[in-house]
Amino acid sequence: MTLLLALLIAQSTQPSTPKPFQLAPGDYRWVPFTVRQVPTQVDCRFEVLSGEATVHAELLPMGEFRLFSRDKEHATLAFTPDGTKGAFRRILDERGQYAVVIKNSAAGKPVTVTLDVATDLNPNADVVAAELPAHRRLVVILSSFLMFFAMVGFSGLRLIQALPRNRF
Repeated sequence: MTLLLALLIAQSTQPSTPKPFQLAPGDYRWVPFTVRQVPTQVDCRFEVLSGEATVHAELLPMGEFRLFSRDKEHATLAFTPDGTKGAFRRILDERGQYAVVIKNSAAGKPVTVTLDVATDLNPNADVVAAELPAHRRLVVILSSFLMFFAMVGFSGLRLIQALPRNRF
């Protein structure tokens, strides 16, 4: 009985093998998911089993996915270049709905692809601490410039005050 239970537990923790699917030229598939707890790490991997290196993957907020689906210009959070294999990892720090999209180029030929998307609610603390969101990076850069120029200005003022008034 214990052996049977151990086998069932071991079997349920095995990662699932992604199933291959076909993508016609210009076609895409998408995997929607909702982030309720932050930070959440998203891992995406794809591999072209047959066909050319014309496939790429993107991570999009749902609002940007709507633009993508209408062939409009859109912003991506992470992407891979066109290729036969690709992967990205991204920490999401905002709750909401997202989509991972895999797309075959319109100029490509039909391909058979596997796509594996995984989320981790407890990402590695080193990874989370290593990257700031874009708006926070801008604040850090601007405040650094402000402090630098304030110190240079103060030092210059003190040097001018220390110069003798009459040289001749």
